[in-house]
Amino acid sequence: MQTLIINGNIVVDPPVVLAPMAGITSEPYRRLCRRYGAGMSWSELVSSTALVLGGAKSQEKTRQLAWFSEEERPVAVQIFGANIEHMREAAARIAASKPDAIDINMGCSVPKIAKCGAGCLLLKTPDLAQKIIEATVEGASQHGVPVTVKMRAGWDEHNITAPEVAKRAQDVGAVAVTVHPRTARQAFTGHSDWRVIEQVKNAVSIPVIGCGDVTDGPKAKRMFEETGCDAVMIGRAAMGNPFLFAEVVAFLRGEEAAPPSIEEKIETARWHARELIELKGEHTAMQEMRKHASWYTKGMPESARLREALCRVNLLSEMDAILDDALEAAARYGKLEAAPLAA
Repeated sequence: MQTLIINGNIVVDPPVVLAPMAGITSEPYRRLCRRYGAGMSWSELVSSTALVLGGAKSQEKTRQLAWFSEEERPVAVQIFGANIEHMREAAARIAASKPDAIDINMGCSVPKIAKCGAGCLLLKTPDLAQKIIEATVEGASQHGVPVTVKMRAGWDEHNITAPEVAKRAQDVGAVAVTVHPRTARQAFTGHSDWRVIEQVKNAVSIPVIGCGDVTDGPKAKRMFEETGCDAVMIGRAAMGNPFLFAEVVAFLRGEEAAPPSIEEKIETARWHARELIELKGEHTAMQEMRKHASWYTKGMPESARLREALCRVNLLSEMDAILDDALEAAARYGKLEAAPLAA
């Protein structure tokens, strides 16, 4: 496992990184994953059109999604869109805040993204995809920020265009590509075809980050070995599990990381909630924390009952009470770590 250097100055160490996920990878969660060992992270999706044409409220929400802290570096802000001018202007505006990179989403398959011709739909039109990348590079270069691209294998099994789009991306100035080798038609069903990552790696000379079905250290190691990728990106397996990065990195180094205790998971959930409230306000933060808190309590005693209660929380005090209940349940089952001896 070697340190990855992108564009000569973005040091990704270790080369195990956090994927961009809408509604998941907010700034507090990215910080958590970085603290547990992720070498780099990508923001939630930012709409280029909302940033350029949206009203005051829309632009504020969009800027919030694009905000990052210095602690996160290196960090990339991901944008999406199918309008060339909007992508150029959005890239210039975001680049002014000096993220380490701006990433173009060409992998999202959700209808609200694809219906406007963005995300994975661009893989059906390599010519337009290239123009989008070129315009984004032009906009970002106004402030010296490089551009990366995240893509799927292609639209469907009969149209595997990732190698071609990756080569076009390199030709117009992209400095790295990430490949999730499922097709748009697959969404998150079936399995990733890691051979596509290898094909992209053979098609370009810029770094290639592999993504898809990496859930533990052995699978990360296998992806490195089978595809020759320069870094491994972890997405859904990290939801509610920032501790996974410590486990994966330790395995790749021939070491072993202790699994998080119930106490650590609950304290992490509390920290996450408070930081999210600071960023988004209690109402929005607690809506988002419903799923996060449920993931944090997965596998704990009486977790089904806890998740049912957590999915209805509206206030931090409500979540805290349920997490207190989780600790009490764990104590009843003898699952808490022994208290340290007094000095």
